[in-house]
Amino acid sequence: MAVPVPALRLRPLTLMDVLDESFRLYRANFPLLAGLAIGLVIPTLAVQLLSGGYGGLGAVIDGFSNLGAPTPNISPPNPFLGLIQYPIQLALVPFQAGALFAASISIVLGTPVSLRSVLRTVLNRYWAFWGLSLLYGVAGFAVLCPPLGIWLLTRLSMMIPVLFTELAPIGTAVDRSWRLTDHAFWRTFALLTLSLILAYVVQGALAGVFVTAAAVFPGLATGLRVILIVGLASLMTQLVQPLVVMAITLLYFDLRVRKEAFDLELMAYQLALAPGSAS
Repeated sequence: MAVPVPALRLRPLTLMDVLDESFRLYRANFPLLAGLAIGLVIPTLAVQLLSGGYGGLGAVIDGFSNLGAPTPNISPPNPFLGLIQYPIQLALVPFQAGALFAASISIVLGTPVSLRSVLRTVLNRYWAFWGLSLLYGVAGFAVLCPPLGIWLLTRLSMMIPVLFTELAPIGTAVDRSWRLTDHAFWRTFALLTLSLILAYVVQGALAGVFVTAAAVFPGLATGLRVILIVGLASLMTQLVQPLVVMAITLLYFDLRVRKEAFDLELMAYQLALAPGSAS
């Protein structure tokens, strides 16, 4: 068995270390992470575009390009395609939300990772991930009371890394996340906030450049322009998601290093697998 070599030296990390390493690991594994982020959203995006759900945007574009023209008729979306997008979205939820975590964990730990291995990992934990997704959805309602919502979502933020790394059932994943973030709430909250703000800034910059180019490019038909605007906006949003996921993954390992000496545990495991080891 090959000895896993972590992508970085596991140690207590500062907030800036986490952000810096997130960018570095994303750049080093860009084809895999970007491919997962974009590829898994294409099916639902394609159905939405084909259903005509963005017909109103085309009318707005036509109105701005010809201010004196009468208000155009907006074609209703295709009801069949509009209906089937929901089961497709629901079926892809574990893959869209979990594949990046599965890949990031393998990258950090230095275990072999590929598109096939990531999809297989998510498939093996498919229903458990669905359970966590429902739990996150229920906890999300607490944002109606912001202090409670922020507290709950922060304390539960490590559930997905636990699910994939420790192969834990749902109840154990909840308990482990709660324990790992105990006495580390503000640090966890600060990193989550910083990574989300950074992601939104990068998303806005990327989407702004490409969407503006699609909107002003001359000679495009309205339908094609709508597809480019909506498609590019969605894809640029997805392209930044691996940064947030990698930051959460690194925070998970950082918490385990600080609370459980996970770096020493991993070192012992590597020594046990090394050639010539007694085990």
